[in-house]
This record gives sequence, C-alpha cells and structure tokens, in this order.
Amino acid sequence: MNSEKTIGFVKEKGVIQLRLTPSGKQEILAKILEVNNKIYVLSIQRYDSITGSPHKIHFSFIGREIKALRDFLDSIALLQFPDDKKARIEEADLLKIKSIFYKNPDIKLIEETLRSNVTSKDIVAIGYRKNQLEIFKKLLYEGYLSEYKKVIKMENSKDEKVWQYFFEKNEWIFGYGLDYRFQSILQKEFAASNSEADGSSTVFSDFLLGDKKFTTFVELKKPETLIWGIEKNRSNSWRFSNDLIDSISQILEQKASGQIKLELLQHDTDGREIKQRAYDSKVILIIGCWNQINGCEDKERRIKEKTFELFRRDSRNIEILTYDELYDRAKFIVGDTTD
Repeated sequence: MNSEKTIGFVKEKGVIQLRLTPSGKQEILAKILEVNNKIYVLSIQRYDSITGSPHKIHFSFIGREIKALRDFLDSIALLQFPDDKKARIEEADLLKIKSIFYKNPDIKLIEETLRSNVTSKDIVAIGYRKNQLEIFKKLLYEGYLSEYKKVIKMENSKDEKVWQYFFEKNEWIFGYGLDYRFQSILQKEFAASNSEADGSSTVFSDFLLGDKKFTTFVELKKPETLIWGIEKNRSNSWRFSNDLIDSISQILEQKASGQIKLELLQHDTDGREIKQRAYDSKVILIIGCWNQINGCEDKERRIKEKTFELFRRDSRNIEILTYDELYDRAKFIVGDTTD
C-alpha cells in the first residue's frame, strides 16, 4: 500500500491496486481517504492506468460500513473454496448483492451466507424474497394496494386479480404446504369445468397447484372479506358470513369439476402436459384476516376464535387460511423473526 498523500482537504491515507486488466490499460484501486481530518472513506474505483482518469462507477464506504466490510473480508479468509466456479460471482450479481446488503446491513446474515457456501444466485433469491415480504406487509397492513396497482400497471384490475398477480410472482409463499410437500403453480385461472354452448358457466380456480404427483385447488378472496357474520348463534358459537360460506361452496365445486376434467389429458398455457392427477384433491381458501376481531370484547373474540378454528379443523380436505396467517408463513420461510 502506498504512503500518505494530501489533496486539498482530503488526505489519501493509502492506496492498493486490486486488479490490472491483461492489456494493462485499466486498473481497479482501493483508496482510504480522510476528509476534514475526521471522516474516513473507503473508495473502490476503476481507473485508466495510463492517464489515471477515473471511470464513473465507484463504491464508497464510510464509518461503520468500512468495519462491516472488513468483518466480511475477515470471514472470507476462514473459508475454503473446493470449487473455483462456485466462488466466482458475476459483476451483475455483485451489484445486486451490494444493494441487498446495503438495505439489510446484517453481518450475521453475511457470515452465515459464507459458511453455508451458497452461490450468488442464492443470495439474490434471499434478497428478492425479503423485498417481496416487505411488499406483502405493505399490501396487507399499510394500504399499499392502490399504489402497487400503478407499479405493476394494473390500475383498472379488481383487487383479487392484483393479489393473484402478487402470488403468481411469489409462488414460494404457497410452495411449502403445511404437510411439507413442495408445491408449485401449475396453472393460474384454471378452467375447472367446460362451458355451456354460449360460453357461460365455466368454473374457474384462481390457481392450480401441484407437487410431483397430485393437485391442489386455490381460491383467493380479499383480506377485507368478512369471516364472521353480525349475529351470534343461540349456542356458544358465532355465525359465519355469507361470503365465507359461498366461498367454500365455490371451491368445492371447483374441486368436483376439476377432478372430472383432470381425468382427461390437460396442458398448461405453455403447452406442457399437466401430469399431476386429481385424487380427492386438497383445496385451499385464502380469505379475510384475524384483525377483524381486534375491536371485539374478550368474550365475543373468544367465541369467534373457537368457532372458526373448530370449523377449520373439522373441514375435511379444505385448508382455510387468513391473509395474515399466510404472511406469517412467508416470514417463517424467509427467516424473518421481527414482530
């Protein structure tokens, strides 16, 4: 590393050449700069090795960022890379990784990533899921839906269609079922039945999921869709909303019609054969949120909780999930332990 050099109010405390191109025309230098005798900056930049002119793209780190990077580099020294190809990270991936760790400056995450010997694509996937989890949270709790419609250019679409789009882009949320069989989206808006002669009466399921062998039907309602009705039953239970009862009837019809249709050879929108079979298929209904009972008195809340949970447990092959439960599951998959 070269000795100290002063340039105006900036002192160049040291510089090291990290890379020189085979032609010798370009180099990457790391410099430690002291600004106004108190602020240290680590700058990494590409230069023309002949003229000394810097290129536009550069990375600068200050304060705790320098320490975080140093700890990161120290942890690399503890590793052994048995496969050189696995250690190679493409420049585009490196930019994504830098963005991820800049937004989530978690040294423990970096160290665990290195010890696990994961690839750059794995890191980018983790970052993508964390980003999508944040969008899920904003959609569910922060009234982000209208803005999200603009982002995805679906301003005129119904809310259910927007949620369908979000889950289609994030099938990992559905991917790990409660029975721990990985499922992927085989087809969105699966036409579970044939139509009448005039094209009407077609039964649609929002998603057709499948593991390696069997299928699952998914129906999406809105987070705002009511689970409970207004009145309590005479017994120690609470009446369900018409929306919930109608949704269950709808998805059971999708299952019945879909099982008949899947007995015949079916293909997805890309022309690939759907090989999974439908044998008493499981159905999943995503509806409402638990926060609908937040304003209830204790007795009413307990009755609603008990009625809904008993109903779910006694509903054979129908898995009823609320949106906040699905969000909690996504948090678990990502490994987010924050409240």
